[in-house]
Order: sequence, then C-alpha cells, then structure tokens
Amino acid sequence: MPAPDPVYAQIAARFTRFDVTKTRGGYTLNDRQSGNPIARLRIVPKSDDFQLLYWSLTRESWRPFGPLGALQVGIDEAHEIIERESLFQLPRQTWFSRLFR
Repeated sequence: MPAPDPVYAQIAARFTRFDVTKTRGGYTLNDRQSGNPIARLRIVPKSDDFQLLYWSLTRESWRPFGPLGALQVGIDEAHEIIERESLFQLPRQTWFSRLFR
C-alpha cells in the first residue's frame, strides 16, 4: 500500500469544491459536475509553494497564470485566486470531454 500523500490531503481539504487528482508532479483541480480541468498546482521544489496554472482553450495545454510567467503561491493564496479570478470560472473542455458530447 502506497504511503499517504500529505500534500494531496492538504489540497483536497482546502479545495473542497473540486475533485483533486495527482498527475506528473502536480495536482489538478477538476470541476465536480463536468470533470473538466479548472487549475493545476505544480510543486515548487524545496518550498511550500506551488506554480499556479490554468487550462488554455486555444493551446489546449496548461499555461502559467501571472503577468510574468508562472506565479508561485502558497495554498491559501492559490485558493483565493482560483475563487476570485474569472479565468478559473470559465467552463473548460478538453479533447477528451469533446469526444463524449
């Protein structure tokens, strides 16, 4: 049985409105109703911070959030930004979700 992931538990406890999945060194926040990605938190090595990313509909990939590249924030600040910024409130679709329309 794998060891529990304390970072996953911390993110899941803070972002209760979303489903959280761990993939390739980061944590994706998915909309509970549609399953579409909302945001991604990528761990910054040797710190308690995360890079905050959003799903770009034009590039169909994760893009850094922030005026000068990937914004590094703590979990509370990430929660505040995701709840406040309209970019994270937009409905998202991925190539996978379009297959099942």
